[in-house]
Amino acid sequence: MTRRGRRPLWSVVMDAVLLATLLAVGLAGSVTAYRSLASRAASQQRELLNAMGQSVVGAFDLQLVRAIEALQVSAQMLSAQGPPSREQFQRHGAALLGESSTLTLLEWQPVVPQAQLAEFERRAARELPGYRVVEPQAGPAGDGFIPAQRRETHVPVLHSWPETGAALGVDMAFDPRRMRSKWLARDAGSPVASETFGLIRRGQTGPAASGFAVSAPVYRTVRPMGVEARRAALTGFLAGVIEVPELMREAALRADANELDLFVFDQDEQHRLIYSSAGSEPFRADAHDTTLSVDVGGRPWQLVLRPRAGFVGAGADELPLAALAAGVAATLLVALAVARSLAIRRRLERTEAVLAEDRKHLTNVLDGTGAGTWDWHCDSGRLIINERWAEMLGRSREELEPATGATWQRLCHAVDLVDANAALQRHLQGEADRFSAEFRMRHADGHWVWVQSTGRIFERDADGRALRLAGTHMDISRRKADQQRLQDDARALEAANRQLRDLAILDALTGAFNRRHFSDVCLAALAGAQRGQSVALCMLDIDHFKAYNDHHGHQAGDAVLQAVAQTLKGRLKRSTDALFRLGGEEFGVIFSAASAQAAQDFVGQLRTALQALALPHPHSAAGIVTASFGLAWWAAPTPKLTPEAMYGLADEALYEAKRSGRDRIATRCFEAGEGEVARSSC
Repeated sequence: MTRRGRRPLWSVVMDAVLLATLLAVGLAGSVTAYRSLASRAASQQRELLNAMGQSVVGAFDLQLVRAIEALQVSAQMLSAQGPPSREQFQRHGAALLGESSTLTLLEWQPVVPQAQLAEFERRAARELPGYRVVEPQAGPAGDGFIPAQRRETHVPVLHSWPETGAALGVDMAFDPRRMRSKWLARDAGSPVASETFGLIRRGQTGPAASGFAVSAPVYRTVRPMGVEARRAALTGFLAGVIEVPELMREAALRADANELDLFVFDQDEQHRLIYSSAGSEPFRADAHDTTLSVDVGGRPWQLVLRPRAGFVGAGADELPLAALAAGVAATLLVALAVARSLAIRRRLERTEAVLAEDRKHLTNVLDGTGAGTWDWHCDSGRLIINERWAEMLGRSREELEPATGATWQRLCHAVDLVDANAALQRHLQGEADRFSAEFRMRHADGHWVWVQSTGRIFERDADGRALRLAGTHMDISRRKADQQRLQDDARALEAANRQLRDLAILDALTGAFNRRHFSDVCLAALAGAQRGQSVALCMLDIDHFKAYNDHHGHQAGDAVLQAVAQTLKGRLKRSTDALFRLGGEEFGVIFSAASAQAAQDFVGQLRTALQALALPHPHSAAGIVTASFGLAWWAAPTPKLTPEAMYGLADEALYEAKRSGRDRIATRCFEAGEGEVARSSC
């Protein structure tokens, strides 16, 4: 070849440079496309998993919140009404569990000091024969019970619904783990969930079900203010038991339908696994896992969703790999280098268009939701905010510049700042996957604006330290106001219901139970009496009361009725004793007495107490207000005894006292084995 026919060296060099450039551009474009598609596929898969995760959480979160709210309302009702009887608790438990598909067991657990334990067991045995306070026996078997050991405070299960397999008598104070949530609930004045543990089922064999209890504190008054006041007023706990497998059943079905495995961890128990839909396989972290945080009665749970091989988004990883292979192949085929370069350019243009549309979409979302944005540079403290962030507080962005982290702290409510900083530290230390807090910020007009702030770290240095955090602010003042109105309405409704209940069973003048409530209390007394207890009914009538009214007027007569009722109520000894106003000046007292003599002594005390009032009565032989008493006492009534029969026999004794000269006591006694129609004087 002649020198003329040779290619110039510069041309070869240019060809080599062009070839190298084409190869470099082709390979670079292929890698860029791979990363873009892989990132988009991963983002779509995360979004899909997050959407499915919200569906899984929704399967139990709303029911759980309703169950906790129902426990809170029930506990407040018990604080207003006092400790329930077994019959009252069973009615309430049946109604509450019938409305809730989450709760499987409801228990009343009073707080009993060691010094009162023996008396508590005796009282409880009246309703539940053989009742004892016990605790699980330590040992390999773990299914036996022994008498509760001495400790400062006992928290036994007194009532349960349902009672079958219930842990009646078991002292929950034997386990500090179970009590930790109860003491937290006592101090907070609201329900708190316990950690998960094996549920105690007396009389049932087989492995213990895994579950947890949500304990709502019950006080002597409706929610005392302050921790010390709550501790002093605590009377017990209303505990609702929730079985973890039952709670997670619907969530696991939804996860399985979407080809996902579900794992649940209790964050307060050192990230302990408490539920797995994948059976007994050991849990190992996976890069494809999606985690969601859920608050369960004050305990943070973490839900982990893991895609299976058949997950709908599992094949998305193949597209980036195919694009990379095609790019490399096209690049190696130098003949198609230019065409490939143009294709890459067009692909990049399309990608830029998509990114521009995504940016526009994000801007529209922020404008539509009214969200403020923030970008915090941790090292310098610089805080970049948008105009909406400042508008929430009645200010402009220029007015707040230069904004720093101190600007936010200065505007934040001092009380809320503590919790917000704690939430921020949890995220910075890796304990929470994102920062989330609700707090009040000072408006330019002086009032407070409730703000919900969410964000996360999106830039770290080589050592893993956070460099930048970004997130949004949402004005939630209206939601907070709605929540407060709902709470106020609930309290008002509760007060109205309580007032209506009192009006239905109380006599308006004297405060004693009215005639309408007489039969209900009689039936309750007979139910206890038919288990081997005695029962007594005393009726009394103020002597010559019509003459007193005619002489002094009805207003003075009403004052006498009130004084008599107050005196009689002051003499009642037991919670089961009850005073009724049966007519104008006629009263009735239902009480229990171990013997006929004890019943007569008690009625004698009532007569003496009325005489001690020394209310002047010019038309009475004694010169003061007196009363005639008719007493009927049954040692062991038969099931044939009815409230009407009790009333008739006591009324018969009352008329005998009147015929005998008034201001005296006439009695009717019925010993064990006698029928109610057989009468005898005591």
